Amino acid sequence: MSFDICDMYPSLPKNDVMNEVERRINNSSFKTKINKQALIRLARLSVSHMTFKISGKYYVQSDGLFIGSPASPCFAELFIQRIEEINIYKLTHAPRIWLRKVDDTFTITKHKSEDTLAELNGINGKIKFTAEEETDRKIPFLDCLIERTNEMSLKSKVYKKPTHTGQYINYDSNQPLHVKLSTIKTLVRRAKLLCTEKHDFEEELKYIRKTMALNDFPKRIIEKTIREALTENRELNRTNEKEENMISMYLPYEKGISENIQRISKGFNVKVIHKKNKSLKNIVNTPCLTNETPMDQQGVVYKVKCGECEKFYIGETGRKLRTRLREHEKDASSDKKEECISGLSKHAMESKHNIVFDNAEILHKERNFQKRKFKEAIAIKKQSMSLLNKKEEIKTLSNIWENIL
Repeated sequence: MSFDICDMYPSLPKNDVMNEVERRINNSSFKTKINKQALIRLARLSVSHMTFKISGKYYVQSDGLFIGSPASPCFAELFIQRIEEINIYKLTHAPRIWLRKVDDTFTITKHKSEDTLAELNGINGKIKFTAEEETDRKIPFLDCLIERTNEMSLKSKVYKKPTHTGQYINYDSNQPLHVKLSTIKTLVRRAKLLCTEKHDFEEELKYIRKTMALNDFPKRIIEKTIREALTENRELNRTNEKEENMISMYLPYEKGISENIQRISKGFNVKVIHKKNKSLKNIVNTPCLTNETPMDQQGVVYKVKCGECEKFYIGETGRKLRTRLREHEKDASSDKKEECISGLSKHAMESKHNIVFDNAEILHKERNFQKRKFKEAIAIKKQSMSLLNKKEEIKTLSNIWENIL
């Protein structure tokens, strides 16, 4: 049978988890170069404050571990291990075997599931388990289907949920070829690992051939990749010393171009690693409803026009646009030295012109500081006339882009 933890991360009591983390850190066998009390404070801080925003309002998660936090899986594992260590094999209806992966367990027991389940749910009031018994001597565990044989031994094969669609990466998608082929190899490796019977393994290979054909993979590519996966030696496929000493260069993938760059770069001891481009979801996805106006946007390159002449100013900010524009406005009426204020504030101060701050135009949205500075420099470089900028920003832009821009 299988006992699974319901809603594991949010249900774990935060204080109990941190007490276990603190106990582990203070253990004499745990060696660290960081001061242990400082490490405990950092650990507590990482699970103490989790805020999120919906429709313009901020909320705080009061208890439980945060879904999506890098710390949650580690802390949860430590806490669940402690519960298992103290309780599992001391239960009145204890299992003979208890194997767990995150929140799923594979269990062998001679007791009734309801008896063991009642004891498990009594360990901690906030942690609830569910039980699933075998059907026809079979039970799924992760992506395995485990079966009891007549000889009272166990055999396994690949398990796919009833909702499985067989949809993998399409052969015509804009991804590097090795990424597409790795899908086939991964499926073959999984079959080799999980199928204990030869006929189950052969059935799984038939499934892989059929499914990848439905994902538009050519038959010859499928067969060749399966053969390579069946004969490969994983130890020999590890990165060799030469590749480890190569300089890595990360580039977005473009079919037909990236392959040539990768081939040429090898001759210069440069290893090209392809980054994922924006997906259709990134482009068309609608964010959560919010009351934010353009003036509330953060991480933008913006353009502000003078209300009485043709001149304009281009700037960038990682904060709210409204906040940055108010700084321009304040500087224009201050006694700051000329070198301490922007070209926009200087123009407003000297000409006494009316600057239309509330009609600022957002040219680019970019949270990354370096990318935002680069986009600002490009926008300034393209506008040589009627510009109020001091043009110090374009120092971040190499002269090799001059002809292109």
